[in-house]
Amino acid sequence: MEARGNVAQHPQDALMHYDVMLDGKTRRFEIERVGDDHVRVVVDGGEPIVVERRALGGGMSLVVDGKSYDAGVVRREAGWDVHLLGVQHSVEVVDPRKKALRLAGGAGEGKLKSSMPGRVVSILVEEGAQVEKGQAIIIIEAMKMENEVKAPVAGTVSGIQVTAGQAVDAGGLLLTITPIQAE
Repeated sequence: MEARGNVAQHPQDALMHYDVMLDGKTRRFEIERVGDDHVRVVVDGGEPIVVERRALGGGMSLVVDGKSYDAGVVRREAGWDVHLLGVQHSVEVVDPRKKALRLAGGAGEGKLKSSMPGRVVSILVEEGAQVEKGQAIIIIEAMKMENEVKAPVAGTVSGIQVTAGQAVDAGGLLLTITPIQAE
């Protein structure tokens, strides 16, 4: 699908990738700004569409192929409720930094690795400490944001491989937790 009219490309606008929970199903969105009020959208690798956005009180109007669709948008704690064509949709954008940090330690493994390059701001535990699954254990500054790295499993901190102030690479081992064995 092509944009209608003269849509100027903004060189500073990069293609952005988002994982979006839409009505409980994860969808992959690629969004690129192609004008002041136009974006090119690709959902799950499908055909690109160009959407013109127009602000309305309490929502927006989306123009696709010359047809206008009014969407009501209500912010909620974990995302938005979007009312489109008489149907309410639950929408939550997955923050790629938080997702990467959450997945850094792997599921059920005790080796916690950095998911992105950054700098260790602080270590919140000591070797030998007992930690609970989900407990904040390290703060890493990445992409100009401080991010809590949480324990992927409950257990005992059996090794700390980094120090505060240290630069870390993506995939670098931060610390090891010996998981509590199920009885």
